[in-house]
Amino acid sequence: MKVQVFSLFLVISFLGINKVSSQSSKYLASLVDSLPNGIPVFVNLQAPKGYMALERVTVSKEGRSLFYGVRNGYDSISKAHIVKITYRNKKWSEPEVIFADSSGAPSFSRNGKVMYFQYDHPFFPKGIYSKKTESGWSKPIRFMESLKKSHYLQAPKKNSYYFSAGIKGNDKIQDIYHVTTRKSDTIFKKLDFNLKGDFIDFFVSRDESFLILIINKNQNPNYEFHQTSNLFISFRKDKNVWSKPINLGKNVNTVSPWNWGPYVTEDNKYLFFSSWPKKVGTYLIDFEPLLKKAKAKLN
Repeated sequence: MKVQVFSLFLVISFLGINKVSSQSSKYLASLVDSLPNGIPVFVNLQAPKGYMALERVTVSKEGRSLFYGVRNGYDSISKAHIVKITYRNKKWSEPEVIFADSSGAPSFSRNGKVMYFQYDHPFFPKGIYSKKTESGWSKPIRFMESLKKSHYLQAPKKNSYYFSAGIKGNDKIQDIYHVTTRKSDTIFKKLDFNLKGDFIDFFVSRDESFLILIINKNQNPNYEFHQTSNLFISFRKDKNVWSKPINLGKNVNTVSPWNWGPYVTEDNKYLFFSSWPKKVGTYLIDFEPLLKKAKAKLN
């Protein structure tokens, strides 16, 4: 009898875990006119007057809040904010500015109590973070003052951080860096993508098993491309050894010549990304088929 009860507990626990993991995608249908079926669909993200929803989305742990970047352009005097919308009464709220003068790229810690993003600077974006408080969010703090540039800062696990920047001595060769902190030790590891350009927008999965990253055709011709700026995926082979990036395919990368700002929901169901076709903004596509196809190419 004890064995049966214990087995039932395991089944209930497993079902409960699955239910929790799927919550990040539960309310997303209300953001689109129709769910994607292998083809990217435009996401109806609202923005303050004069701004566009152009920078990466991130979904809160319970799935009822979305944070994303909005901009009024991409020149040296443009402004950008991070805004929040919340799902309540079966609809999404109007956008509320949470962090002003930030270039966006929000990302949550595993427990959802810390938000990582970046200070808006046209050449040297600085990774910053803020802690959740009873009244909102704390004043942002710079991540590692010694870093000249830390683009798209993320922390999928405690004491495990990722950001992109130019390699030492050559800012035109970009890479992604993994930083781990253990007590008084801080260990830097360059992931050796060595891509030409100024920035690498990227997303690292919660389990750190894959990266979605942006590669520019004009500066990196030794890859398969469908347009000028494509989304690629790389898989972690062993510790910090990563596979050569694999193009995510035509369905994602022919929306427009320029794609950037990737984010994958925690259940791997959907991929958000920014794009600049006639209808500029944020797009959504099923991610699980893309992931399966890329893994097949890897093998």
